[in-house]
Amino acid sequence: MAEAVLKGQVRTRFGKGVARRLRQQRLIPAVVYGGSSGPMAVTVNPVEMLKLLGTGAGENVLITLSLEGDAERSRTVILKELQRDPVRWEPLHADFFEISMKRKIRVQVPLRLVGEAVGVKMRAGILEQHLREVSVECLPGAIPSHIQVDVSRLDLGHTIHVSELTVGEDIRVLDDPARPVVAVMIQRVAVEEAAAATEEKAAEPEVVAGKKEAKEGKQEGGKGKPA
Repeated sequence: MAEAVLKGQVRTRFGKGVARRLRQQRLIPAVVYGGSSGPMAVTVNPVEMLKLLGTGAGENVLITLSLEGDAERSRTVILKELQRDPVRWEPLHADFFEISMKRKIRVQVPLRLVGEAVGVKMRAGILEQHLREVSVECLPGAIPSHIQVDVSRLDLGHTIHVSELTVGEDIRVLDDPARPVVAVMIQRVAVEEAAAATEEKAAEPEVVAGKKEAKEGKQEGGKGKPA
């Protein structure tokens, strides 16, 4: 698990106006939760923060938050939520959670598919990924950047479930073991066309028979009509 240092400052002023001025200074407001003294308001550099998040560990990177104006030791934190501008996608606010390296935490870990499924390569099937991340519980130092899922042996109709994921002994997956992760399916278009053709063919004799019966009924009715 990657670990990096992010410098910040303790924040004592609040409000939309303060947040706007901070962004003009290329800083953003943030809050650190989970500490013994309660939530702490801080400011951080969003550019430096994004560099740390792009190291390959994703948002689960362990950050040593070094705060100016904080007499206590540096805090080990993990990013819990990042608010972005909906148009420019720039960071607006961050929430961090202070953690202990000796206490297990729960985080979301992405799943990474590797290999080419035999059902896709040899039988023209379609690979459908039902789950893109799972919730795990482990010590902070054991958080994986991702969980690898080898799909190369998947044939048509085969599925990999959560219970089949390979993780370290010190990592516990919290999702339902029976939940499907990825499967190889027959192409839906071909199946639907075949089903439609079968239904149409099965319905055709009924229509012909109906017409024949109506015609015979009409003839019989004509014979019984008085002159």
